[in-house]
Amino acid sequence: MNTISDVAKATNEVNIKRWNGFSELYHNCRPVPPAIIPKMILSWLKRRPDTVVDIGSGTGLSTIIWDGIAESVIGIEPNGDMRATAEKHVKAPGIIFQKGLSNETNLPSGCADVVTIATAFHWMDIDSTLAEVQRILKPGGVFAVFVGGYPSIIDWAVEKAYRDLSDKCAAISYSQAKPATHNGRKGISYLDAIQASGIFAYAKETACHHEESCTRQRLMDLTLTQGSIQNARTIEPSLQQDINAFSTLVQARCGEEFNVIFSYRLWIAVK
Repeated sequence: MNTISDVAKATNEVNIKRWNGFSELYHNCRPVPPAIIPKMILSWLKRRPDTVVDIGSGTGLSTIIWDGIAESVIGIEPNGDMRATAEKHVKAPGIIFQKGLSNETNLPSGCADVVTIATAFHWMDIDSTLAEVQRILKPGGVFAVFVGGYPSIIDWAVEKAYRDLSDKCAAISYSQAKPATHNGRKGISYLDAIQASGIFAYAKETACHHEESCTRQRLMDLTLTQGSIQNARTIEPSLQQDINAFSTLVQARCGEEFNVIFSYRLWIAVK
């Protein structure tokens, strides 16, 4: 079983606690990843998976997409709030949620046909996470990382305002003595890291898109599920003025109902 250092555990703890307190909001407004994603993964696996492991499963939005496809689906989630919400809302047969870290899943070696990480890899230590993926993934199994960009494609002015708000909140969050931290390594992409690991026979980056209806309230709720925005609001209450201004802009540019195109970047690799 892999072990991680005290320093890594301390960093993990800060990142995990960042998601306390708004799991219901998160579950109710974030999009379910489109069905094309498991189809893309299965095009490489070439069989029905016995076991899929979804690491960093959150409230189960990225886990439920395997309902009816895999015999068994295991969501690994370290945050108790997120995991409780997943257990409350995701009742599909064969899907369970367990406490664990990306580099300490506590699962048996060679148990998974597919391992996925959805919109969470940036919070994980890359090297030790990939080592754990290697341990639990069967030979010929498929590993997939995918991320959805928010607010995706809506309106250029709304997207710019969202980015400005997000950047402002990130700066406030990172100004703290012990901030949550991303795993980014300058000049190294996810594809570079996956290929450099030596674990996989082949890997590629690709993308897909999904359109669905949205409301101004849902978009505002989705905005408030960004960890940096939640964190910054507790530090600087005056940010509510910026959030209100963003809501006013959304209404002016898009109205109360509109379509949004959620775009996903994917990194897929076969062991």
